[in-house]
Amino acid sequence: MRGVRTIECSSLQWLLPGICLLFAGCATQTLFKSNFATPVGQPPPHAQQVGTANIYGQTGNVIDVALPPPVAGNWVRIGRPDALASEQAFQGVTTGYQGPGTYTFSMSLLMPTGTGLATIQLEPVGQSINVFGSFLHLDLMEDNTVRIDDDDSTKFGKFPRDELFVLQVTLTVNATPTANIALSGASTQMTPMSKDFTIQPFAIPLAQQFGAVRLWMGLPWQGAFYAQNIVVTKNQ
Repeated sequence: MRGVRTIECSSLQWLLPGICLLFAGCATQTLFKSNFATPVGQPPPHAQQVGTANIYGQTGNVIDVALPPPVAGNWVRIGRPDALASEQAFQGVTTGYQGPGTYTFSMSLLMPTGTGLATIQLEPVGQSINVFGSFLHLDLMEDNTVRIDDDDSTKFGKFPRDELFVLQVTLTVNATPTANIALSGASTQMTPMSKDFTIQPFAIPLAQQFGAVRLWMGLPWQGAFYAQNIVVTKNQ
């Protein structure tokens, strides 16, 4: 991984304005919260701080790592090292089906220079780690934009390389589910940005069964990306 740009601690306090307002304004139930405190070089444990985790791919490609300052702490590293590797994935499974309502899924991310396309997706409850279907997926593109459901016309934003940024999805589950996808970061070159999206009609039954998130990299892309503070909550 290339050098990570310096991020002042004071600048981190505004990285999650939406989440801070969410917690200040209403009660929430935590359905998934990551814990990457296992010995570095090992896969994330199945039991997370809240919820559970599953790993897909060859040994050594989805592991816990400790990154140096200024982004110190334990992260999960998801990598596809060569053209022969299969898909590599981390799946965070919530505590279970919670029904209609407003959910918030957020995490900190690092995308090193040279890393290929990475995918973040939302899945129905009970989906096997071997199944890669989703009702909403976001591609972190090689041009540093975010694309929704493989549709180039939905591209938006501009995330930084080699620097921490935050991705947040606010999912409203009802008869016609919608999502607000937001990016924020400490870079002076990055301003908070977001996009609203209506879940496609064929995927509505899956969205109404929301219960897991997945971070993964597939063919033909190579490289590795890092995630930390993966959290799913529901408004009460």
